[in-house]
Amino acid sequence: MKVLRPLQLSFCAALVVATSATGGPATEQKSIPGLNLTMVKVPHGTFLMGHAEGYPGSSRDENPETRVTFTKDFWLGATEVSVGQWRHFVETTGYNTEAEIGNAGIYFKKTEKKRPGFSWRNPGHEQTDRHPVVGISWNDARQFCTWLTEREGSAGRLPADYRYTLPTEAQWEYACRAGRTDDPENADEVAWYAPNSGGVPHPVGTKRPNPWGLHDMQGNVWEWVHDWYGRYPGGSVTDPAGPESANDPSVIRPHREMRGGGARDPGGHGIMSTNRWSTWGVTQSTWVGFRVALSTGP
Repeated sequence: MKVLRPLQLSFCAALVVATSATGGPATEQKSIPGLNLTMVKVPHGTFLMGHAEGYPGSSRDENPETRVTFTKDFWLGATEVSVGQWRHFVETTGYNTEAEIGNAGIYFKKTEKKRPGFSWRNPGHEQTDRHPVVGISWNDARQFCTWLTEREGSAGRLPADYRYTLPTEAQWEYACRAGRTDDPENADEVAWYAPNSGGVPHPVGTKRPNPWGLHDMQGNVWEWVHDWYGRYPGGSVTDPAGPESANDPSVIRPHREMRGGGARDPGGHGIMSTNRWSTWGVTQSTWVGFRVALSTGP
């Protein structure tokens, strides 16, 4: 790939170099103008995705453990997309979410039908512009990424090969682990989850970031990722993009994936970096949001 200088100057002129929470290597961060959205550079490398069969607390869809190598750095939102950032997108484009079209509404519980009249604007809990946006379907989240790519590309802040997307499942887990093999022992320091959240999301970025400067990777709200819900291949893979379609033989069921756990989930497996969940891409609920990635990926 031809490396274009604008990649090093993208987002805006301001560059923040942040020391990791563990005192490790500094993390490069850049801000997207007009959105107050910080992107964190995730270094390329190799990690073990999922768990070996029989790992304490894991579920059967988290194996076989797979060695994943990323050959290029990528960028990931330091936080989940906030209500204020989503509002800017809506006011700029006039976009209506799938929850708003036909007054479809959103889910409050997995076992109930959608409640008409509710959407990201009024998700049933108090929120400010700093809360993570919810009531967003996978399709809605992808529309935000498409808009952001077009916006930044038109402004000359993106090389031609790069685009904003939802992170792949592998990118998400790699960034969540941040070089660790296990999850943090003190979940209260890094996550809003059932024991400390009151069952509702909290403003983004209020818990300690992981060693690479990423907040709320565990807890607060579940996050859509790019992939179809599929089986891990095992062995070793390089720059995986997930199943190519819902008809791929590796797909367990034709659902889109989410990662990270949420404010209603218990500790332990509920907010493990390996925990996976899936549902239809048209699903909008009070507990699912998203964050954006920037890469040459899918």
